[in-house]
Amino acid sequence: MQPEFLVFDFIMKTNNDFVKAKIISIGDELLIGQVVNTNASWLGNKLTTNGIQVVSTLTIGDGEKDILDALTACSDVDVVAITGGLGPTADDITKPTMCKYFDTELEFCQDAYDNIMSIFKLRGYPMSKRNEGQAYIPKACKYIPNRYGTAPCMWFEKGKTVYVSMPGVPFEMKNVFEKEILPMLLEHFKVTPYLSKVVMTTGVGESFLADKIKDWEEALPDFLSLAYLPQYGMVKLRLDGRHPDRDLLQETLDNEIDKLVSLIGDHVFGYDEISIAEAVFKLLKTKGKTVASAESCTGGTIAKMITSIPGSSAVFKGTVVSYATEVKENVLNVSHLDVEKYTVVSKQVVEQMAAGVRNLLKTDYAVATTGVAGPDGGTELTPVGTVWIAVATPDGVVSKINNFGKDRGNNIERASITALEMLRQELKKLN
Repeated sequence: MQPEFLVFDFIMKTNNDFVKAKIISIGDELLIGQVVNTNASWLGNKLTTNGIQVVSTLTIGDGEKDILDALTACSDVDVVAITGGLGPTADDITKPTMCKYFDTELEFCQDAYDNIMSIFKLRGYPMSKRNEGQAYIPKACKYIPNRYGTAPCMWFEKGKTVYVSMPGVPFEMKNVFEKEILPMLLEHFKVTPYLSKVVMTTGVGESFLADKIKDWEEALPDFLSLAYLPQYGMVKLRLDGRHPDRDLLQETLDNEIDKLVSLIGDHVFGYDEISIAEAVFKLLKTKGKTVASAESCTGGTIAKMITSIPGSSAVFKGTVVSYATEVKENVLNVSHLDVEKYTVVSKQVVEQMAAGVRNLLKTDYAVATTGVAGPDGGTELTPVGTVWIAVATPDGVVSKINNFGKDRGNNIERASITALEMLRQELKKLN
């Protein structure tokens, strides 16, 4: 028999307050680090870019008290997005706990049952009694179809707050949120438009940028804000804001980005999460140039960064991972005398590596790295973190010494990014 469901009126929010949300992620596996909680970051991005302001996220275990406490703590916002705890096993207690919180009981849902049946039929498996139990959902909720799995999705309302419960499996959660839940939220609430743009910079530190753009930052309209997001070898500058007038917001954001770039343009390599490798790839393709790499301490990382881009074979010829000294000498024609006189971590060696791989692979440009990635192997003259980087061009070779610190992974990543930035600067000189 088809169950009767509570019917909700989708009343538009008419005040000027931002629609606010909290995210609850349920699962012991998240707390102990067995599974990385990618759901929270994905949901945070989706909610934010659609005008719903995320004010906090909570990661909790599979205990009833944990869930009840979290639900209570989130009753002060408009939207509570919940993931996890909806499977067929004994530790999936979200539904019975929801019944307790919303003072209701589980009842059979034919739509949920039919959905589960269709999924098992598609997969060629018989449905078990345990999975049949997933067709029972709280009476006080609106059932939301999950076309990608057996766990039901549920919409509750209590006071001014909408609670949406979704499966923890990322593939299922993402699909049902985008196709079903997000449209419902945007119909239910009147959201304030949100826009953002990220300016990607490299070759300069966070404090230098802050000093350079201080006056501009202080003069920003009160509905825009700037965030500094430093990472290995780069700093992202995110300018974002909310305003009821979307056109005004877009125009103001664009104008302020233009002002920002006019102040720090030499360090800007792109926008909105473009990688330095993608920026270099686009320059190489636009200029009709090719590149190769000779990598010692970076171990092929530069090549991997470039070749991860579709179509990179048009600009990237190949790499020589010359980790051993004999490879530097025998393949790249590095002088044995220079190795003995200056060591392999030197200006002389890195410049010969760059020139050698450019000649070997017949490219327009080449980058090379040699250094001490660590954690051991350093000397008084070349401590851990010392990396020489060179770029060979049609007009000669340029090189630079760097010291990136004592962490091996950090050294490799920063050296690779720095090498690509040096190449980008050389490419910019072309007409």
